[in-house]
This record gives sequence, structure tokens and C-alpha cells, in this order.
Amino acid sequence: MTAIARTGRVWFVTTAGHGAGRAVTAAALARGERVAAVVPDEAARERLLARHDEHRRRLFVRAVDVADNWSVNAAVCAAFDRFGRLDAVVNDARPPRRSPAGGGAAAAGDAAAAVGWIPEEAARARLESAFFGPLWVAQAVLPLLYEQGSGHLLQLCGSVAPPGAPGAALDRAGACAVVALSRAAACEAARAGVDVSVVGGRPDAGALLRLVDGAADRRRSAAGSAAAPAPASAAAPSSASSSASAAGHGAAA
Repeated sequence: MTAIARTGRVWFVTTAGHGAGRAVTAAALARGERVAAVVPDEAARERLLARHDEHRRRLFVRAVDVADNWSVNAAVCAAFDRFGRLDAVVNDARPPRRSPAGGGAAAAGDAAAAVGWIPEEAARARLESAFFGPLWVAQAVLPLLYEQGSGHLLQLCGSVAPPGAPGAALDRAGACAVVALSRAAACEAARAGVDVSVVGGRPDAGALLRLVDGAADRRRSAAGSAAAPAPASAAAPSSASSSASAAGHGAAA
């Protein structure tokens, strides 16, 4: 916590060129914090750097294909090398929907067909967009957060079309997969002092910053309570009752 207080929080933000990613990038920089931002291409990289020219010393931007596991890992390692830690990760790493090679508009339409008629290629392309991008980012950052013993991964699921809408079946399947993955990751990460949150809908930057701030405050409060000496009691407990009390605290934790 000392490092965060001294230098400000470090964010890793995917899709930083638009939507929630762009808003979080701007809000974090305005607070004096540092941001490692991911955008899809060099043109988007130059636009983001130009937009935040006054913050260039605290902004690291990399063009990444989030559907490519190697590219994602390289970006995370580069961000960690630049700033020395990652404190909050905004993971909205859903790449643009890709039609199967040579499919064009017809193939895109295939993915919007009723479930019984979606071709395999179209299904795989849509789920690569909806699920595997977020998975690659989570796999790249979680080992670093575990090693730190702190950090917060925010898995953004976005909003999806209602059941029955064209393309809704695969989009909803991908979103449900991200939610299930994130809930499992949250249970695993809690033991290492790492928070994982699932965020749906269209959150604004303020809501995401408050979510991270609130989790960090709770962690600090819990750490302070654990470090505080126990109040003196009138009578010293027996060794058996002391063991039971310690076991009870462990179970509650």
C-alpha cells in the first residue's frame, strides 16, 4: 500500500480508445494516476497519446490484438516493466467480431442465424471475440497480481441483446462464459489478496473508480483490524478456549 500511496495507482485498461476504457483512462490520468492502455492499432495509439499529451509521462499505450494470446502477454509484461506493478485492470478485451475468412456479410449473418442453423466457423469466430479475449487478459494479469498479493481485476461483460434478437445466442453465451469464469477466478484470487469483480451493463468511469477505491479501502480496513492488538480481558482464557477462538477467526476469514 505504501507504493500506491507514494506514486498513485497503476491501471491496465483494454479498449482504451473508446467506451468505458477511454473514460477510465481519462479519469485515472486526471487523478494523477498512471495508465497502461491497450488499443487495437497504431492509429488509435497515436490518437490516444495526442488526446492526453500533457500526461505522456504517466501514460503507456500499446497496440494489441486481444484475440492473440502472445500479443496480450507481451503488452502486460511491457506495462509491468514500465510501471513496476499493476493495481487495477479494466478487462473489456472483446475484439471486433470477425467473420470467417472469405465470408463477408453473409458469414456475419450466419452468426445471427437461429441456433439450429449457425455454422461452426461463424460460431467459433463469434465466441473468440466474446470470450477468449477476456480470458487471455485475465490469464496474463492474474499471476502478476497474485505475486504482488494485491490488485483488482474488473471483468466488463457489457450489455447484450435480449433473447431472440439476431446474434444474441452467441453473444449471450460468451457473456455467460465470462461471468462464470470471473466468479471462479474471484474465489481463487481472494485467497491471494486479489479482488475480481464482474461488471455488467454500461458502467461509467466514476462507478469503476469507486468500485476499485472501495475494495482497496476494505482491504486496508481488514488489514488494520487484523494487526490491532486484542482487547485485554478480565480473565485469561484457557489454552483450549484460545485455540477454539483462533480456529473460529480462521473460519470466518
